[in-house]
Amino acid sequence: MDEAFNELDIRLYFDDELIAGIVLDDVQDTYPWYQGVIVDGPALGRWRTFAEAYHHADLEFDYCPHHPHEGSYDETDLAAYVGALTELHQTGQTKDACLDDDGWLTPWTDAQPEQLEGYLRFLDFRRWRAVARTGEIAVEIPLPPSLDLTTRRFSFRVSAS
Repeated sequence: MDEAFNELDIRLYFDDELIAGIVLDDVQDTYPWYQGVIVDGPALGRWRTFAEAYHHADLEFDYCPHHPHEGSYDETDLAAYVGALTELHQTGQTKDACLDDDGWLTPWTDAQPEQLEGYLRFLDFRRWRAVARTGEIAVEIPLPPSLDLTTRRFSFRVSAS
């Protein structure tokens, strides 16, 4: 692995491919928010379009599957988003038109079926891992992670519990 990747505080993997890393800011003066700089992983190029689409969806309620105090996945925006995209993929439309008020579905209405299938795989939180420098699972990181590849900044909220 490249020497630069040794400096990563958090590594983000999709299907065991290193998508990106996070170098946390030295001074965290906005507790409970932690922030850092995104570093491209070797596999980001292959998944960049999906990473950008997911970031632009800007879901309010993401999901931290490894956090001990996380609520039900079914109550998250991610679950609603995946459900609407799955319905769009299967039927060509969605029953709940208000889901597209935020523009969630607009980029996918004319997508090829295999492209939408790939995106749905990308959104499956079970295929993602966030790993701390110590090798342990980073429980506070939402999966899939929302990567702002324009500003190169990443933030996550540490739970008070």
